[in-house]
Amino acid sequence: MPVPTVYVANGEGMLNAFATRLLSRDFVVIYSNILEMAYEKGEAEVAFVLAHELGHVKRRHTKFRFLHYPASLIPFFGLAYSRACESTCDRIAAAVCPEGAAWGLVALAAGSRIYRRVSLDALYRQVEAEQGFWTWFHEILSTHPNLIKRIKLLATDFNSTVPSSKTMTNSMGSRYSRLRS
Repeated sequence: MPVPTVYVANGEGMLNAFATRLLSRDFVVIYSNILEMAYEKGEAEVAFVLAHELGHVKRRHTKFRFLHYPASLIPFFGLAYSRACESTCDRIAAAVCPEGAAWGLVALAAGSRIYRRVSLDALYRQVEAEQGFWTWFHEILSTHPNLIKRIKLLATDFNSTVPSSKTMTNSMGSRYSRLRS
């Protein structure tokens, strides 16, 4: 499987990245604001986000996206499939870069400047407090699972609540070679 081309786009303040396919080639687009996090001690978080997008390529979510369109005709089925793809890629990225998992998603939720000040315990309490009909209804109509649930799941399953304050011991190249295998 060839390594996809990665492009950097001006996110104009937005934190996002996505994987796509065009003319039988896979691409990953990462917004410049995510890369700015790496300069502010967020290298593990950036690695997580990039590994998540490469997970979409590895699992061929981009290649077989055309098969997803008929499923969107069945109410809620297409959205459920999309949420399952996102959860799968969260787990792939957490396996490749566990130290950036929870905080990588927190950065997407809170922004690159203040995400390190977010209390994960408060986020987890919010998940418990907001388990009602409207939260469920919003999630079932979304292409992505509830972000706070994603954070809690990764933090619990991969023990990634506290990122290492030391310099990362694994190089970025070794992370992505693990993803390719």
